[in-house]
Amino acid sequence: LGGQWSWVREPAEGTSVTAETFNFDTQAADLYVDSNNASVLLEDAPNGNYVVETRVRLNLPAEGCCFNYVQAGLVIYADDDNYLKLVHVSIWETRQTEFAKELFPVPDGYPRYGNTVVGPPGEWTYLRIVKQNHAGEEHYTAYTSLDGINWVRGGTWTHELGSDASIGLVSMGGAGFTAEFDYVRVYKLR
Repeated sequence: LGGQWSWVREPAEGTSVTAETFNFDTQAADLYVDSNNASVLLEDAPNGNYVVETRVRLNLPAEGCCFNYVQAGLVIYADDDNYLKLVHVSIWETRQTEFAKELFPVPDGYPRYGNTVVGPPGEWTYLRIVKQNHAGEEHYTAYTSLDGINWVRGGTWTHELGSDASIGLVSMGGAGFTAEFDYVRVYKLR
């Protein structure tokens, strides 16, 4: 990993870099509401509008129960309670790409976490988040692909992550699996 990367909490043992991939072992930890014990690998996000993209393989069985919430993918991170993530995730018998948002503080009775799904995951799944500022709001749109050519556009979240937000990777929700990240690319939009 280049020097621009840093950890929020050390990763699971076995996390490593090979000549081909960054291998990020899943851990029995999470980044969800008041459970904030997962490792997060971060680098600074560019100022303004940008695109962040990765290609990930999560070695979950393609189907079957129960590897609930084992996940790996991208995060746009202000802190443990204010972030967006786009991940390949197992939820009961399903495999999904989840685009989720957490925010805090919120008014009493207001949800802190929400999610939507994008396209299907595959053996290798391409994940892309596009950040654009519109009329003073930060808009984040999710895209997924099975081949890196044909993309499924997902939902758009608004969030106030600010200019100090970072981009990063997560691999969490249960121990015993490995996420292989082929690359992380960041592009500024004009």
